[in-house]
Parts: sequence; C-alpha cells; structure tokens
Amino acid sequence: MTNQTTDNPLLTALKARLPGETFRLPSQGLFYDNGELSDDVKNGEVHVFPLTALDEILLKTPDKLMSGNAIIEVFSRCVPQVKKPMDLLAKDIDYLLMCLRLISYGETVDITYTHTCEGAKERTYTVELRPLISRTKPIDPTSVGSSNTIMLPSQQTVVIRPPLYGSIMRLYIGTFEMQRMSEDEQFKAGQEQLLDIVTDTIQSVDGIKDRAQIREWIRALPAGWMEDISNATHAISEWGPSSSWSTTCKDCGEEITIDIPLNPIAFFS
Repeated sequence: MTNQTTDNPLLTALKARLPGETFRLPSQGLFYDNGELSDDVKNGEVHVFPLTALDEILLKTPDKLMSGNAIIEVFSRCVPQVKKPMDLLAKDIDYLLMCLRLISYGETVDITYTHTCEGAKERTYTVELRPLISRTKPIDPTSVGSSNTIMLPSQQTVVIRPPLYGSIMRLYIGTFEMQRMSEDEQFKAGQEQLLDIVTDTIQSVDGIKDRAQIREWIRALPAGWMEDISNATHAISEWGPSSSWSTTCKDCGEEITIDIPLNPIAFFS
C-alpha cells in the first residue's frame, strides 16, 4: 500500500476545490474538555468536508458502523477537527451527519414513507436539508453549570451531561448481542448495559471524573436517587437537531410529519 504524503500535488489541488462549510455544533462545544475537539475549535464551530468514495462505502458497511469504526474513519477525513467522535454528544454527531449529507450530496434528500391513511402506498418525499439544519436548537450556554448539576441527599454534587454517541453505539451493539443469550444472561447483560449508560451520562461526582469509581458509586445508589439523576439527564436534553419534516401526503392530501432517519445506513444510501 502506498502512503499518502503531505506534498502530493494531486491531493493539494483536490482539497482546494472541496472547501466544505463551517457549522456550529448545537452543544457549542461546552461539554468538551478532554481533547474531543482540536485546539483551534472556537465556540463549537467545526469545518465539514465532503465524503470521499471510500467514506461512502464505510457508511454503507454495517459491521464498520456497528463497531463505530466507520464514524471514526469518516470523521478523521471529513470533520478532522473532531478528534474523538465516540466521545461527542450523540446529538452533535446526529447534527454533523446532517451537515455531511448536505455538503456531500446537495440540498435535498429523498425519504421513503408510507402514511397511515387508507390505501396509502410507499412514497418518496423530498426533504430540504438546509431548513432542517437551520431549525437545530442550540443548547443554552447560560444553563450549563446550573441545570446540569444536582445535589443528592448525601450532599454529593453530581454533574451530568447528555448521552454520548459512543454510549448509544454500545447500546445498539449490546442489544444485538443479547439476542443470542439465554434469559439469565440477558438479564445480567441488561443490568451492565444500564450501568454503562448511566455512568456515561455523569461527568463528575464531587469533582471526581474517574469512570471506574463513578461506576462503583452508581452500584451503591438508592433507586430514588438514580431516578433523580435520570430525570435531570432528560431535562438537559431539550436541544439539538430537528429530525422531522412536515409535508403533504401524496395519497390523501393531509399534512403529515415524517421522521428523518439519521442512521447512516439509511441516511447515506
């Protein structure tokens, strides 16, 4: 295999003609302080470059997607300012996938949908990406630090964050693997899976960020306190990209709302 060199004139000329576009993450980068983004990122603004032919193949390869390797590889080329895609908030990744689709394929995407009206058939509807992206709700920076911090009855301060993309991917993988397990194994795996998800939504406890210590601490929490953390996590998740598009049913003429699949397999097919 031939290594690409930084002085390859063909690559230099190609990149000059593929300028891409800059977008601001809906989180505005407020939750990232561990090298998730490159040092030159300001206010959560990152530059998105179009997909290459290789990137397109990766996003259509289920095994690569399930492992997370497809997103890691694609982002290394198309959103190089994102250094740790799996450690970004899931809603930031959803947003960037929309932007990547826009930059790579143009202003619209065709979605197949079947309405619930009588006699409806599967139809193709054209969704305009730019208005969809513009409706993204950014996180309120003034709320970060207050709404994502709770005090438990133990007088411990818990700083929470919305779910990470890596957590969502591990949930998908775990759910798939559990289908091959016995009932007892599924129960145990489900408990560990829930523990993983809760651990990832806690940024720190009394300033401690060690994942293993937080996980052990969660195991000892009373159920009511766990519910308090879950409710607080949900409360700080009212932001991010819109994934619904309003249009008119091609069969009955009524106004309908279509949910846009952000799964890369469907979104980039």
